[in-house]
Amino acid sequence: MTNAGSIEKISVLDFIKGLPFFNEFSEEEKSNLINKEGVFEKYAEGEAIVKQGKIESWLFVILLGKVRLTKSLPEKVDEGRISLKKPVEIVIKELEIGSIFGEISLITKRPRNLSAIAASPEVAVMKVTEEIFKSFDESTQMKFQQQLLLKLAENLDDMNTEWTKLKSATLNKAT
Repeated sequence: MTNAGSIEKISVLDFIKGLPFFNEFSEEEKSNLINKEGVFEKYAEGEAIVKQGKIESWLFVILLGKVRLTKSLPEKVDEGRISLKKPVEIVIKELEIGSIFGEISLITKRPRNLSAIAASPEVAVMKVTEEIFKSFDESTQMKFQQQLLLKLAENLDDMNTEWTKLKSATLNKAT
């Protein structure tokens, strides 16, 4: 991971203007966000952006490249025994430019339940930490919270759709 201070702030501002997440933010609020120190990071392909199990209070917006979300599932082992096998890595989803991830840990302060891995030769993200979030005035914080709730609702709806498809496929195989 490298600090992406060289990313042109003007082009980033133009870019985030087109992201639905930032539609409700004023020009000044968007400008304040991109001018915060340490808000941009770059990653090389295969590099971990977020590691499952870590407790971190920040979210990311993908500005360049793709990010793969994975879940590590340890092998089931009898109590009192250990396994020498590596955990199974399941790809949950691949995210593209403009996608947001990490919002659950920002809100809940719970350990990350997925890992996020750079899935293209170069990935640039905007990282919004809890400190950055709290540095905004109340109006901007409310806009962030509203957008996070909307994003969480969309993700829940998508997961319900996927679960229904899986359940339907399972029932069809059983008959």
